[in-house]
Amino acid sequence: MYCALSYTAQGKLLRALQEGEIERVGDSRVRKVDARVIAATNVNLRDAVKEGTFREDLFYRLNVFPIRVPPLRDRRDDIPLLMNWFMRRACAKHRKSVTGFRERAVDALINYDWPGNVREMENLVERAVILADDGGALDLCHIFTTGEEVTDTTFVVQKNGALLQSSEADDLDETAEPGVLQPLADTEARMLRLALAEARGNLSLAARLLSISRPTLAYRLKKHNII
Repeated sequence: MYCALSYTAQGKLLRALQEGEIERVGDSRVRKVDARVIAATNVNLRDAVKEGTFREDLFYRLNVFPIRVPPLRDRRDDIPLLMNWFMRRACAKHRKSVTGFRERAVDALINYDWPGNVREMENLVERAVILADDGGALDLCHIFTTGEEVTDTTFVVQKNGALLQSSEADDLDETAEPGVLQPLADTEARMLRLALAEARGNLSLAARLLSISRPTLAYRLKKHNII
C-alpha cells in the first residue's frame, strides 16, 4: 500500500506532535509551536502500519478522534443536492444558463458508482455545463463522454434505498411524462413524498427509509413546501 508521506517526513511530523517543536528548512534553531492538526487520507492506515509503510507510533498519535467519511456511492441521498450545487457553481463560473438535468441523467448519476468520489462529480457536472446549449438541459451525452462505465439501464433510488429501473419508476408516478424534462427539485420532492407515503406521515420512519437524519428530512420537506 502506497503512503504519500515518506518515513523521514513521518518522523518529523511525529516529533512536532509529541514535542511541539519544529525546525524550519535552512534554519538551525528549534522553534516551539502550538498547533492543532487535522489529517486526512484515503489510505487504510492500519493496513499501512502492518505493511510497514506508515509508522505505528505516528498512527496512534494521529488517531485521537477519527471520523470516517463514507464514499459517495454509500450516501446516494446526497447526490441530488451535490448535483444541483455543482451545476449552479459551474453555471456561474462559465456564465451559462441551463434549466437543470434531464430525468435520465439524474437516474444515471444516482446509479453511477463514483470511483472518483465527489471530485469526479464536480468535474462531470462542470463538463456537462460546458457542453450543453445555453438555456438547455444537461443530458447523458454531456456528462459521460470519456469512457466512464455506465450501465445501459438507468435506475432511481426508492424510498427504501433500493434501486428501481426507470421504466418501472415511471409506472409508480402517474404524473411523470416520459421524455419531459423534470427539474432536479421535482425529482427530490418526488422521493420525499414516496417516503412519507410509505411511512404514513411518520417523519422518523421516513427519514430512516431515506437513510438521512430526521432534521435533514424536516428541512427538505419545508424547502419543497410538502409539510
